[in-house]
Amino acid sequence: MRVVLKEGVSLMVIPTKQFKTNRIAINLIAPLTASNLTKRLLLATLLETCCKKFSSQKAISDELARMYGASFEISSARKGNSHVLSIVFDCVNEKFLKSKEDLLEQGFSFLMEILFKPLADGSTFTFDEEFARQKRNLTAYFESIKDNKQLYAVLSLQNLFFNEEKQSLPSFGNCKELEQITLQDLYQYYLECLSKDKVEIIISGDLSITKGETLAKKLSFAPRKLAETSPFYYQQSYPLRRREERQPVAQGKLNLGFSLPVYRTDPLYYAVLVFDGLFGGLPLSKLFMNVREKSHLAYYASSSYDSFRGMMMVKTGLDSENKELAFKIIMQQLEEIKNGKITTIEIDDTKKALINEYLSGLDSQASVVRRAFTNTLAGENVTASVWIKKIQAVTLTEIQSVAKQTTLQAIYFLRKE
Repeated sequence: MRVVLKEGVSLMVIPTKQFKTNRIAINLIAPLTASNLTKRLLLATLLETCCKKFSSQKAISDELARMYGASFEISSARKGNSHVLSIVFDCVNEKFLKSKEDLLEQGFSFLMEILFKPLADGSTFTFDEEFARQKRNLTAYFESIKDNKQLYAVLSLQNLFFNEEKQSLPSFGNCKELEQITLQDLYQYYLECLSKDKVEIIISGDLSITKGETLAKKLSFAPRKLAETSPFYYQQSYPLRRREERQPVAQGKLNLGFSLPVYRTDPLYYAVLVFDGLFGGLPLSKLFMNVREKSHLAYYASSSYDSFRGMMMVKTGLDSENKELAFKIIMQQLEEIKNGKITTIEIDDTKKALINEYLSGLDSQASVVRRAFTNTLAGENVTASVWIKKIQAVTLTEIQSVAKQTTLQAIYFLRKE
C-alpha cells in the first residue's frame, strides 16, 4: 500500500512474514542532468562514511554491529530520465531475537543521523580528509575502466548510441566533472537533494502499515512541489553510426545498439520481454545457441533491454577476425524472429524461464523492494499474478511486432591491435 506522507514524499509498506529481516529503502529521485551525474555518486560515497554522531566508518560499523549485524548502503543509479539516490538499511526482525529491542525504529533513527545530520557547519561539509580520499578512490575507479574491456565497450556503445549527454555519459559521471567539485558545491547540492527531490520510502517486513507510517514520519523531509516529468527517455532515430577502436586486447568486443521504442507501461512491454529472452536475454536464446554454441564465433553473446530508455543492446566477446560473420548471424537471428521462424516450444520455454526467474525473485526481499520501486517510478502497480498472466498471454504476432520495431542504430567494435 502506498500513501502520501507530505507533498512529494510517499511511503509504501509491504507487510510480510516471509523474511526474517526488515528492509528500509529511501529513494531520492531527481530529473537526470549531465552536470550532476558525478556529484550524486560522490555524495552517496561520502554520506555512507560518516555523520556527526558516527564520525568515522568504524563508528558506523560499530553501530551496525550493535544492531545485530545490520547493513546499510547508499548508491546512485540512472533510470531513464530519473537519477536515483538510494539509501538502504537491513536489519533482523526483532521477533527472532531474545531481547525486545525495536531494531526497525533504531534503523530509522540511524538513517536520520546519516541523512539529516552530516559533518557540516551550516555552509559546507567539514570532512576534508574523507572528501579528498573519496575523490581519489573515484578517480582510481574511473581510470580502471579502460582495463575492464567489457565495461569499456558497453560505455563506448552507450556514448555512440545516445544523442543527449545525460544519457551518453556513464551513469557515474567522469573525472573531469569530479575534479571540479568542491566541498561547498557538494553541500549545496546535498541541501537541494533533501529539499527538492521526490522521495519514495519503501519498508518491507513483519510490520503493520500504521507502524510503517509512524516510523517514516520521523524522517525530516519537508513538503516539496514536483514538476510533472516522464520517467522515460525518448530518442529520435538516426542513420546508422559506427565506431571502431584498436587496443591490445585478447578478445574483441562487438556491441550493437538497437532502438526499441516500447516502454515499460506500453501494452507490448511483455512481448518485448519474451522477444528479448528468445533473441539473447536467456541462456538458451538464439544468440547463445547460434553465435556461441553452433558457430563457435563468440566467447559470449547476449542481449539486454532497457525499458526506461527504449534500447536493446547486444554484447559479444570474440576473436576480431570473426566479427563480420558473427554480425551476419546476429542479424539473421533477428530476421528469423521478425519473420515468425520460432517454434511453439521455443516460445513456451522462454515464457517458463521468464516466469521462473520472476518467481525466484519473490524469494529475495531486496528483489521485492526493488521491483516495488521500479513499479512506482513507472507509475504502475503490477502484481505477480498479473505479470505472469501477461507473459503467458504474449502471442507470436506480438513478438514479431516488437521485433520489427527493433532498428539497428549503432555498432561499436573494439578490435585487437
